[in-house]
Amino acid sequence: LTADGALQTFTGVAGGALGATGLFTGMIVGVVSVEIFCALRKVEGLKLKMPETVPPGVARAFEVLIPAVITLAIIALIGRGCELVTGLYLNDVISTYIQGPLGAIGATVPGVIIIYIIIMLFWLVGIHGNNMLAAVKEALFTPLMLENIETFSKTNNAKGDDLHIFAMAWLQMFGEFGGSGVTIGLVISILVFSKREDNRTIAGISLVPGLFNINETVTFGIPMVLNPILGIPFVLAPIVTLAVGYVLTVIGFCPKAVINTPWTTPPILHGFLTTGANIMGAVSQAIAIV
Repeated sequence: LTADGALQTFTGVAGGALGATGLFTGMIVGVVSVEIFCALRKVEGLKLKMPETVPPGVARAFEVLIPAVITLAIIALIGRGCELVTGLYLNDVISTYIQGPLGAIGATVPGVIIIYIIIMLFWLVGIHGNNMLAAVKEALFTPLMLENIETFSKTNNAKGDDLHIFAMAWLQMFGEFGGSGVTIGLVISILVFSKREDNRTIAGISLVPGLFNINETVTFGIPMVLNPILGIPFVLAPIVTLAVGYVLTVIGFCPKAVINTPWTTPPILHGFLTTGANIMGAVSQAIAIV
């Protein structure tokens, strides 16, 4: 019964909660529930002690039984409490008041620039920037990517106004090709122009991994990390290529990302597949490489 006495039926989980809308909620609930479980697991009074004759694997399973049940109860009560207070399910509250505002801020040109500058500054001091900001970046841009995929499946149009530009695969297409810092451009430049044998050797062994967007040999071999000379282009190069990609997409030259291509897909082929097997996606990524 609702507050006004009307009968309200509930037939199951809404389909939207299992797609892009529910992804952000799933991430938040996953983090919160694990933290609650880990905290409860440390409480000795909640551990079920089994006889020594019980196998260790079975004993460990019973040891965490009470913390697991309490965690489930707490999460369920949070969801129920949210519904009673707001009249909305937890997923609707998060998507409306948290995911929406964050997406509005992050999925903008300034938001993307700030995210990638932070990523590259982490890399500059030897910390994997993409891993450090993965939770933020994926929470913001993966739902947009899923929405693009769903829309494209209905319209088969990769240039529609109802598609998002800053989707996850688009960011990988223009901001991470050849690895973080788009160092594939540096590798090509060294092989074409450089006469230093040490740099040419590193570039030679880095070319094939770079084609699959793996560039630790460049990052730590040249090195890019803590390099006062190459540090500036290392940080700014992805910003420039993202800006180029944004302009090409806004003017309609480059289609939008509608296929969730694996991040290890080689550049140019990645652009072709991500834009729905559109040759202009490949051309646009080639322009960014140049």
